[in-house]
Amino acid sequence: MTSIEKNLLVVIHFQAMEEYPDECCGVILGNPQNSDEDIVFRCINIQNQLHENDPENYPRDAKTAFTIDPRDLLAIEKKSRTNGWTIKMFYHSHPEHDAYFSDEDKKMALSDLGEPWYPDAIHLVVSVYNGEIKDQAQFAWDPGKKTFEEQPKESI
Repeated sequence: MTSIEKNLLVVIHFQAMEEYPDECCGVILGNPQNSDEDIVFRCINIQNQLHENDPENYPRDAKTAFTIDPRDLLAIEKKSRTNGWTIKMFYHSHPEHDAYFSDEDKKMALSDLGEPWYPDAIHLVVSVYNGEIKDQAQFAWDPGKKTFEEQPKESI
């Protein structure tokens, strides 16, 4: 696993603070041959819309959950296929919570068969307290353990 470029991390941190107190979300799409070409895609969190339209099935709003707009994900996947790039990372923030990969995060990252939708993608969680970045952690799929494992801090 490679570490995230600092300039991309700055963009993610800015988005997390800008969208606070809601969770932000996005994707890093990258050229497998040249990480200098990696791109941050700021995605729209549609969780508030889902909650407003169907609170029974979506009891949480964007302060405690995120759902990437499917149109954003389709555009990212199209760009990935067109350029031969890969989805390297999904990221989201945890306002007023620590940086951990919650049960809900795991559920969203896994198919009904218990396998990750994007097995090679890293998941970055950014902790934001009072509008300021407190911490971050990243998680990778471990196929042997069939779970997401936290990665060493120096890999961020």
